Amino acid sequence: MAYAPDLGSGGATREGSSPSSRTTLKRETLMNITSYVEESPTKKSMSLEISLEEVRAATEKAARSMARQVRLPGFRPGKVPAEIVKKRFADELRSEVLESLVRDTLHEAFREKGLLPVGEPKLDDLKFEADAPITFKVVVEHRPTVAPKDYRGLKVPTESTTPSDEEVAAALERIREGRAAFEAVEDRPAMDGDFGLVDIRGVFPAGNGKDFERPKVLVEIGGEETLPEMSAHLRNAEAGVTVSFQKDFPEEGVDPEFAGKSVLYHVQLHAIKKRVLPEWDDELARQVLTPREGEAPEGAGMEMLRAELVKSLLREKEQALKEKRRRAVLDALLALNPVDAPDTMVTAEVDSSLQQYARFLASQGMDLKEAKMDWNKLREEARPAAVRRVKEYLLLDAIAEAEKIDVSDTELDADLKRRARSMGATFGELKAQLVKNERLEGIREELRIDKALELVLTEAVPAS
Repeated sequence: MAYAPDLGSGGATREGSSPSSRTTLKRETLMNITSYVEESPTKKSMSLEISLEEVRAATEKAARSMARQVRLPGFRPGKVPAEIVKKRFADELRSEVLESLVRDTLHEAFREKGLLPVGEPKLDDLKFEADAPITFKVVVEHRPTVAPKDYRGLKVPTESTTPSDEEVAAALERIREGRAAFEAVEDRPAMDGDFGLVDIRGVFPAGNGKDFERPKVLVEIGGEETLPEMSAHLRNAEAGVTVSFQKDFPEEGVDPEFAGKSVLYHVQLHAIKKRVLPEWDDELARQVLTPREGEAPEGAGMEMLRAELVKSLLREKEQALKEKRRRAVLDALLALNPVDAPDTMVTAEVDSSLQQYARFLASQGMDLKEAKMDWNKLREEARPAAVRRVKEYLLLDAIAEAEKIDVSDTELDADLKRRARSMGATFGELKAQLVKNERLEGIREELRIDKALELVLTEAVPAS
């Protein structure tokens, strides 16, 4: 999981670089907050008024500035009277004054209320009339201030990562099953445990899906991956027959392409096969250890295969324990440090996760237009996880601030080199692309959050 969500324009601004801390008005703005409502821990609304005195002063200043830039017949450059500018360029002047005053007023109001805006403020009911104050309403999401506590000494699970004999044996069996041969069965009908070589054709009678054909598919009769209805109709069938049945899929827990739909299946059984597992010996172990392109390593045999399996299983168990420990400290952190997640950040995180999902589906060859995905439903389902990720990010970011954690250019480049190798690209190509897409600092922030989490994990203690 990336702890620094790709929040785009809706991303939170860290306290040290917030607009309100960067922008300081040259003089005190005559601004009045006429109402202020805390609609939620993260959403605030207020009504603002910019005095007529301030509007007039800003208009004069803008007119003088514009007069120095415009060129009009009969006037030397920079000598156009401000009053003429006000008449000839009234609309442009009005827009410039309004934009400048609203921007500066918002910065001042946010600073006065101690708000760290997330995303763009929403303006409403704006009134800018002649010889009158400017008034408007604004709704803004506020990034909550997080003061992390009790993040040292958290309890995490600990367990042995040494593979047991049973786990090694199970891994060997999976390898053996993957190298099974399939022999034709000709003297009896199909039974559970057999494999049927079939052509599958699916039709959506209601027309709410895309009909499909899957030729020459090997299905296990009675297998966990085979539709129970298909197993029932192929059981006791003989090669050459075609069976038909209808499957009504539930709304939940299935591929969205089939959820809540009925499919009429036509399945032609071409042949019945039984799986024959090979016996383990040094020759089979040597075949397993031989790379697709290359020769078997010296001394390849059952002893080496077992040793390699132990190392592989050890890595898997260490990774699983690491993930379990990570989840445990995050659970504990959130329990000890309640955090409010701004809706703008959550929405941006949901958008990011759905975009990644869409790219994955497209990479698998799915036509997203034809699939008729219920994106609204997917958004609802993705929201709880997005809320949690935002809370985790805010909390870990606060820990990084408290511990003054940073990521040097050397650390950033080392990570980019690792990423480049895994992508089959060069370091220069990857870095240039990230700079072009303005994603380089996003990678730095991800590393910073990862370092904060690593600190918490390092300070954790084994659970009793």
